[in-house]
Amino acid sequence: MPHTTEKLPRRAGLLTDWLSGRRTASARLLGPADVAGFRHAQGLGFRCAQAVAEHLRPGWTEAQTGSWMIEWLYDHGVKTMLHKPIAVFHERTLAPDGEWGPVTKGAGATLREQDVVILDCAPVVEGYTGDIAYTVSVGHNPELERAQDFLTDLRAAIPAHFADPALASDVFEWVDDEIRAAGYGNAAAGYPNHVLGHRVYHHGRVASSLKWFLPEPIVGYVPSWHGLGFLGTAVSRLLFPEVLGPQHSGPKTGIWAIEPHVRADGFGAKFEELLVVEDDRAYWLDDLSQRRIVINA
Repeated sequence: MPHTTEKLPRRAGLLTDWLSGRRTASARLLGPADVAGFRHAQGLGFRCAQAVAEHLRPGWTEAQTGSWMIEWLYDHGVKTMLHKPIAVFHERTLAPDGEWGPVTKGAGATLREQDVVILDCAPVVEGYTGDIAYTVSVGHNPELERAQDFLTDLRAAIPAHFADPALASDVFEWVDDEIRAAGYGNAAAGYPNHVLGHRVYHHGRVASSLKWFLPEPIVGYVPSWHGLGFLGTAVSRLLFPEVLGPQHSGPKTGIWAIEPHVRADGFGAKFEELLVVEDDRAYWLDDLSQRRIVINA
């Protein structure tokens, strides 16, 4: 049976609730140039994930895969990123608490036959952030294909829930209900603040060129693999309006990286891509996430 979780909490405290409802500059409507910029950055992210998926073979490690992705992005003109590339194999795709992210020490897991793989990268291109995630398997995996079919249906329904303000206020709870009704667990339970998504940004010239990441021994694991520009902007905008968790009550307009992540029996599956939200409509930038690749054993 799939690994299920209990319903995630709707509220997290008075201060968090108040902060999450603040309107920040992130809620502004995007112009055509911004939409094109985010679409281009997202496209580069999916090209990176799909390129490494076509090269992956059993025996690769998570650290090796992450390094391959970062070099691919640098070779394609990327100077900085929202976060370091992430590659997770087999059971780690379930996103247990505190373990979802890049390998920063050692080699990580080694890819095996029949493994499920999640690839996640977030290039910043001309200031625009393209944060994506992509799920593949070594050989055909019927259980993963069923999970991907569910995620495809969920993806098709999400824009309508963001476009209607009455529905958008409870979009996290709706996604959580849909995941559990399908027999899956919501892997948001393994993320800080149970996030379903977060805002992305267009960075200025300085933040768009900062390659450095903060040292893990000083700031901890999660902040250490996030770009300085992203951290600075999120903190300056009070953080909680910038993350879509169960407590978020602020406006949903702007652009979000939406990342539903399900727990099945022995593996996790997700997609992540950018959703533009306007006053009365919402839409995905493209359909690149829907291409399916099977890794050769």
